[in-house]
Amino acid sequence: MNLALIVPIVIYFLLMVGIGVYSFRFTKTKEGFHIAGRQLGSWVSAISYAFSGMSAWVLIGYVGLVYALGPSVFYILIGFNLGFLFAYVVIAKRVRNYSQLLDSVTYTDFFVKRVRGNPHMIRIIAALSIVIFMSAYTAAQLAAAGKTLETAFGFTPITAIIISGIVVTAYCLFGGLMGVSLTDYFQGLGVVIGTVILGIFMVSFAGGWGEVVSQAAEISPTMVSANMGATGSALLGAILGFLALGLNVIGRPHDTIRFFALKSSAEVKKSAAICLAALTITYWGAFLVGYAGRIIFPEVADPEMIFPMALTELVHPIFGGILLAIFLGLLMSTADSQLLSASSTLTEDIYSKYFNRSLTEKQNVMITRIVVIIIGIISTIVAVTTPESVFWLTVYASAGLAATFAPVLILSLYWKGLTNAGAMAGMLAGLLAVVIWYQAGLSSIVVEGVPGFVASFFFAIVVSLFTSQPHKQEISRELEKVAYVWK
Repeated sequence: MNLALIVPIVIYFLLMVGIGVYSFRFTKTKEGFHIAGRQLGSWVSAISYAFSGMSAWVLIGYVGLVYALGPSVFYILIGFNLGFLFAYVVIAKRVRNYSQLLDSVTYTDFFVKRVRGNPHMIRIIAALSIVIFMSAYTAAQLAAAGKTLETAFGFTPITAIIISGIVVTAYCLFGGLMGVSLTDYFQGLGVVIGTVILGIFMVSFAGGWGEVVSQAAEISPTMVSANMGATGSALLGAILGFLALGLNVIGRPHDTIRFFALKSSAEVKKSAAICLAALTITYWGAFLVGYAGRIIFPEVADPEMIFPMALTELVHPIFGGILLAIFLGLLMSTADSQLLSASSTLTEDIYSKYFNRSLTEKQNVMITRIVVIIIGIISTIVAVTTPESVFWLTVYASAGLAATFAPVLILSLYWKGLTNAGAMAGMLAGLLAVVIWYQAGLSSIVVEGVPGFVASFFFAIVVSLFTSQPHKQEISRELEKVAYVWK
């Protein structure tokens, strides 16, 4: 085992757990544990928001697509950036203010208080979506982390996954959202810097940018253009399909909760600028890794292994260890957010509402920590027992979360006529549309997030029009109030 490679990993893991322990002091109350006491600044919220949802896809899937398709993958970057920008412009300010106005500390709690109706079905649908999609999502991250450790250090797959599961569960257990956000912040900065350095190094290793482009053109014309070898309606369809992936980043519980936790809605503009800049820089770095990788490793059976191959074959072991730690951080910054979101939902919105209504704040936090451990164990078991293809369910899981929540969230922030029945119908329709579309094998026609969003908006609006919202005047005043920046 190469100590120069493993030492940065060990130091990194200890640092992440240390941050979680440090953040323990912010978790005395359920507001402190679930939404960091609404004390996140623009920098921490921006980096945490960006990288809690990015997952390992950027250095595995995205790099692999660059290797195969070349510049055409920029449509994906544009799609994701548009999705993040939409979330900041349309959702962030209002949901930050409204969540405080309604004293909501979880995502589900916000919907329940906003529609002012029978809360049971909303809680059940929300919990069902979060547990189903986030369990698979978290397990996929742990499985990917386990495979990386297995490749780098020769651990058995089970050992590697268990190590990853313990570390993620530990700092989520101690630090709550503050611990998760702080670790996401440091991991995110590492991803931005490390990816760019690796990309530039690989371009230089391949002979410089001009040489890379020249050799790429010899491999295929599609490697120096953004048309994917298609024209007309086929090209338009492919572009729209890539852009539509941006829907998957809107309204997901595990990253949208960062908006709840902002110090004030005055932080939104600065946070948006930082988030989009970090994402753009990272994707450019990842593009260089995949593009130069096509020249350096021209014959690769699995293009998604370019990043780990570069770490083990091109760079110094110490730098490779640092980059490997960054990669694991990217996986874990997604896994920890999902772990916390799922545990918060089960504790605050299910257990405390149906099994023990007299929970004190200390008991609430204690139960949440117990649920974190349980879900962490379950996710680790799923990761150990799930085949490799589970990693690619992340796009599907993300679409499911977005379609369940985003349309209803948008309506709740702008339309006073949204009713309890409409919210239930919209959430359930979005969830089912994504599952049915995926199971029917229709994702090759259009990504499942699109029919999910359409179904959710349609049923939420139509059902609301045929049911009553007796609190329209009160909600109208609230909507006007939350539209302003709260200092």
